[in-house]
Amino acid sequence: MTDGDVLLVALGIALGLFLFHRTGYSPGGIITPGFLAMELASPARVAAAFGCAVIVGALLSLLVRGTGLYGRQRTGAAMLLALGVKVVLGDLFPAAPAWIGWVIPGLIGADMQRQGIVPTAAASLASAFAASLAAVLLVSLSGLSP
Repeated sequence: MTDGDVLLVALGIALGLFLFHRTGYSPGGIITPGFLAMELASPARVAAAFGCAVIVGALLSLLVRGTGLYGRQRTGAAMLLALGVKVVLGDLFPAAPAWIGWVIPGLIGADMQRQGIVPTAAASLASAFAASLAAVLLVSLSGLSP
């Protein structure tokens, strides 16, 4: 990870927590906004991550209804489902690092199952764009190169 990536992840964490505090909507996990911000230049990867997350959220809903999973077990199941979706549908999604390929979709899918698709997607994208803009602003004000 470059210094610019670390800055994006840190800003994503801070802004995602701020958004959650103000609205009550989770952006799909603590690290999600920062890692999405790193991939904003690749809309296909971001779209693939959200596509995978919707599938994970739907499968997780069925699993939760059938088994009563909650808490860490529900999150663990979401991560396993995301990995399974990535393995089964890997050729349909653009090549991506593990974070955006299955970790982030698993976290987003878990929140989509709990709070809905639109609120989760909106919170994730809003905090990712905010982190990206804040990073550009900080870098330009500091005069340092990213």
